[in-house]
Amino acid sequence: MNKRLIHKHAMKRGAAAVLLGSLLVLAGGCGAGGDNANGSDGASNSGNATNRSNATGGNGATGGGAADAGKIRIVAAENFYGEVAEAVGGAYVDVTSLLTSPDADPHDYEPTPDASKAVDEASVVIFNGIGYDEWAQKLIDASGKAADKTVIRVASDVMARKDGDNVHVWYNPDTMGKYADYLADRLGRLDPDHKTDYANQASDYKQSLAPLTEAVASLKQAEPLPVAVSEPVFDYMARALNLRITDDTFKMAAEEETDPAPQDIARLQDEIKGKEIAFFVNNAQATSPTVQNLVDLAGQSGVPVVEVTETLPAGKDYVAWMTDILGQVEAALD
Repeated sequence: MNKRLIHKHAMKRGAAAVLLGSLLVLAGGCGAGGDNANGSDGASNSGNATNRSNATGGNGATGGGAADAGKIRIVAAENFYGEVAEAVGGAYVDVTSLLTSPDADPHDYEPTPDASKAVDEASVVIFNGIGYDEWAQKLIDASGKAADKTVIRVASDVMARKDGDNVHVWYNPDTMGKYADYLADRLGRLDPDHKTDYANQASDYKQSLAPLTEAVASLKQAEPLPVAVSEPVFDYMARALNLRITDDTFKMAAEEETDPAPQDIARLQDEIKGKEIAFFVNNAQATSPTVQNLVDLAGQSGVPVVEVTETLPAGKDYVAWMTDILGQVEAALD
């Protein structure tokens, strides 16, 4: 069953809090490891913690496996952030991504001992922040070792977003390049001998973003083009493409997990039936009868539907994920 991916749900359930406390006890015996790695206790859905030391796109041993001697241990909450860490760190890092399943819900993430151990032994912990995956910060704080870790909150530290802002910063086409540079700087501080390597590898990664950059430039509209969305997942990309989202109140009802007002639903239905929007953006991971009815109505009315997700699809890297979505946009605009 699809689960609504709403950041307000993050770690509010009592059962999750009890489980977190139990795992912190279990992880207490895990020794600190690696440079600057007096760690905090991490979290994972069962089977989702994946160690991928320098293996771009591949899945290796689950859990927080021992890093090679001398490597900086990095834990990334989301695998698309882990992908960048692998590229920037290269041979000098060991990266474990916690959320690797395309079906995982970052908001309802539940700890396991393997993931707790991985975070406990990490020198660097990377997560989105601003309410999206705050379980990561809770784990760091609960360990009592936050001062010994380099913690990177991509939304706030890299993109200057704050609580209450749209959390889906990885849909901003500028985010990953800025994050690569930010991470290279932090790794260079931890490992000055390889500072130049990190900077060069960040530059190489940014060059790999060229297909995305080119697609955005090609699809950017000269004048604002109206579109509608089921949730605010796509908003940063829409802004980059000069698309005007018409249904702010409808999408915010979805964000807050409340029922949209009847007049908002009716207005959106009229926009679809009248073909007043170029396309409808649907978050495929967070459905409801109301949204499904709108998707069906779009199909009946000849309005294209662009399907997006919050998590990285299986078998794709970040650039392929984003450019596939932009391919849908291009087809919708033809």
